[in-house]
Amino acid sequence: MKKSLILTFLALISLSSFSQIVNVEKNRKHASGFQATMGLDFNIKETGSRIFEFKNTIDVQYSRKAHNFIFLNNLSLLSVNKGSLINNGFQHLRYNYTVKDSSFLTLEIFGQYQYNEQKLLTKRILLGGGPRFRLTQNPKINWYFAPLIMNEKEQLSDSVHTETNLFRLDSYTNLQLTINKSLSFNFICYYQPDFYNFNDYRIS
Repeated sequence: MKKSLILTFLALISLSSFSQIVNVEKNRKHASGFQATMGLDFNIKETGSRIFEFKNTIDVQYSRKAHNFIFLNNLSLLSVNKGSLINNGFQHLRYNYTVKDSSFLTLEIFGQYQYNEQKLLTKRILLGGGPRFRLTQNPKINWYFAPLIMNEKEQLSDSVHTETNLFRLDSYTNLQLTINKSLSFNFICYYQPDFYNFNDYRIS
């Protein structure tokens, strides 16, 4: 019983950390050149039950002058006796072009593939783009705002295999406050309503 409660608790923690919205701003780097971070976790435990855990993260970014590429990958799988408690993941690719090397206007396009077995999400495919504005830039405050548009195709593994194809506003804002060398704040907010039904929205 105790083992079952621990496994359920671990599963709930992992599920709560998997958001419907992928927070690209949190991972965005501003240094020039090529940067890559990769992680791989693989565990098999035998404690009366066979516990299998797999995690893979990839963060690859390249920036040169007006061009910036971002690729993010996140996969998570946790199963006990061949029954999955967690099975979710996403891949996200984004390209930014800063117009005339200006710090004010950047054009973005992106694509994303996502799935989440526990939320009955067989697949979600996103394609979108639009402008990204730098509203404030100084040593203490950086503030960005982007009113993007995206097409969302979604398929669920519910009893009727629901499929949707719609357009959403993919707006976000990122406010970075630097108090001193040791203290800073980073506020990020995403808001994604359906253009034809604003009661259908995601916020993070």
